Amino acid sequence: MSEQRVKWGGPGEDYRLDRIGRVGGNQWADAPAGAPATGVPSPQEVAPVWSPPTRKRSIAWFEIIFTIVGVAALGFALFGYVRTGGLPSTVLTGVLALIPLGFIIAVLRFIDRWEPEPWVAMLVTFVWGAGAAAVVAMVINTALQTNIQLITGHSGLTMVATASIVAPIVEETLKGAGVVFILAWRRHRINSLIDGIVYAGMAGAGFAFIENIQYFLRSSEEGQLMITWFLRGIMSPFLHPMATSFIGLAAAWGVVRHKSDLAWVWTLPLGWIVAVLIHGSWNYLASTSMERWFVFYLFVEVPIFIAWIVALLVMSARQARTIANGLEPYVRTGWILPGEVTMVVNRGARRSAVRWAAQGGRAAKRAMKNFQRLAAALGMDEMIHRKAGRHADRVAQDQDMLQQLIASRDVFLTRTRSAHANRQIGR
Repeated sequence: MSEQRVKWGGPGEDYRLDRIGRVGGNQWADAPAGAPATGVPSPQEVAPVWSPPTRKRSIAWFEIIFTIVGVAALGFALFGYVRTGGLPSTVLTGVLALIPLGFIIAVLRFIDRWEPEPWVAMLVTFVWGAGAAAVVAMVINTALQTNIQLITGHSGLTMVATASIVAPIVEETLKGAGVVFILAWRRHRINSLIDGIVYAGMAGAGFAFIENIQYFLRSSEEGQLMITWFLRGIMSPFLHPMATSFIGLAAAWGVVRHKSDLAWVWTLPLGWIVAVLIHGSWNYLASTSMERWFVFYLFVEVPIFIAWIVALLVMSARQARTIANGLEPYVRTGWILPGEVTMVVNRGARRSAVRWAAQGGRAAKRAMKNFQRLAAALGMDEMIHRKAGRHADRVAQDQDMLQQLIASRDVFLTRTRSAHANRQIGR
């Protein structure tokens, strides 16, 4: 960011100054009732001027390598399922596994609605969980189970130890490794606690998806497919995403709430411990009597799940206020209008803005959605700068996003104006 300081207004944004209209206090004429108030810009305010650099194109080697490894492992697992269970059974169980997966993804996307992570990044994380993490976990779990059996000579003890101790440690470590890789190569992409939860949740969703196919195939051979589908797909679809989400939460906490670049090194193990405990307790009860498991499920697991969902919803709702507060400097310096803040942090205004932009065609609609996502990310990043200090990678990312935001605004304004002019001519 340049150290030059100028008076009110961003370069090339004069047209927006003509649209500003104030109606008492900090509320604006185009802001719906109940929308978060933003600071009123003033010509006397001075602030640093952004100097967006020319956008650099680079090959996303991290995403490419991550995806290749995950897809190769996923293909290996599916090929093994087809060989053992047959193609028709694998397809059927895959379709059944898609039902809880769709519900999980819908929930994760809803809580991440203000600044949704790119689908490519979500897919990369999902493939890691469904491919590399799942396949490696199968190999390690099987090997350790065999060793425990040889040492103890007790099959019942071996099953319980593997399910409640070995599997949770191995699986949560491998799923959480995906979050660690993101921190190592793309830490500036995480700009809220919810981002960490969503990435970890997607890794857990991928793992649950491929594991469900395995269990469904096995149960179909025993004539208990629908019972297993109900137990895993309806009663406990969120076990893996919920457990791993605590790893993502802890890792993101270290990134967005602490000034040290290495804070996640000590916060992440805390989340890993919680994830292992949740996963291990579930597996332990599931490997004992059905009566004990049902009581545990009803009075422990269900309340934990409800508390988890409520916490996510509260965090997501508060994120709107965080974004509005973070966009204050952009409003003061003229880069963003108060009305534009409203159409970023108010759900009704967001939908109205997208419908309005759709008058200019698909490109204008996409530009509006991109504008909303970029503005939300800038707001959250600003709050990170205040709490954790300014890091060069995040500042460079914000400069690039600001440049993209301006370009997106130009697209939807130009195209909607053109569409309006064409309608006028046609009358």
